[in-house]
Amino acid sequence: MADNKKYYYMRLKENFFDSDEMIILENMDNGDGIIYSNILLKLYLRSLKYEGRLMFNERIPFNPQMLSTIVRHPVGVVEKALKAFVDLGLVEVMDNGAIYMLDIQNFIGKTTTEADRIKAYRSKINKEKGLVSNDTPKLVQMYDKSTPELEIERELKIEKEVEASKAASTNSDFQNLIELYQANFGIVKPILYDDLKADLKDYGLELIIEAVKRAVKRQREYAYAQGILKSWNRSGIKTLEQAKAEEVIFQNKSQNNQNKFQQQKPVKKAPEWTDEGRLIKAGVDTTGMTQNEMYKLSGEMGLHNG
Repeated sequence: MADNKKYYYMRLKENFFDSDEMIILENMDNGDGIIYSNILLKLYLRSLKYEGRLMFNERIPFNPQMLSTIVRHPVGVVEKALKAFVDLGLVEVMDNGAIYMLDIQNFIGKTTTEADRIKAYRSKINKEKGLVSNDTPKLVQMYDKSTPELEIERELKIEKEVEASKAASTNSDFQNLIELYQANFGIVKPILYDDLKADLKDYGLELIIEAVKRAVKRQREYAYAQGILKSWNRSGIKTLEQAKAEEVIFQNKSQNNQNKFQQQKPVKKAPEWTDEGRLIKAGVDTTGMTQNEMYKLSGEMGLHNG
């Protein structure tokens, strides 16, 4: 059957909102991220008519004011959303204003020409950017001589295997890390997402939680927690148990040093001509005694004229 090149429905996977991009998007800008995800889905649907290319018609691209009317959100919010989409690699805006929804081919309804359609879509983007396909191997999806249906089936099988092993743990941990940061330090700025991902990969969620607790206890920022994590790494501490054991050792050492300091405090001395000095010389412990009490006791012991 011939492909009529009109795709007016989308298919989303059940874990669509669990991807790193969507997690980051929905946690942006004091809750506006939820609005951004709503705008993104509306743009996906609007772009279906032109196979992922967001245009008002064949010649006129959408501008922010027009998109604001279409998605029913303020212009300022739409502009911020578009910037976030570009930063996350969800859309690409051409010099002529055309907007490409980069992942749309994963969501358009399956047809017998799907593999060719995806390849043609990528080539179309490269052509508009003025790039030669040989210079952009990362953007062009290559297919062998197998049928599109077999290629799609093989890709879906591989994708499911990868997702089954990674998605549940990684996305959940990253979401928990974002929530932990926001609960203690405020909204996560986009520039910090790469740092958080790197920390999660290098140290694991358990150690990060422990480091954050210590930073909060000392009323410090996340950078202080990162310093703790780096210190643990230099000391070979890789688990929460090791970190807690190291804290116990540190506390014991601090207590011992304090005890030693207290033991080494100099003995209280007073001039021998004073009542206190006379009593101390006579072997009396004057700790806690008032001046009057020392004067009276010194007199009773006959030390005044000693």
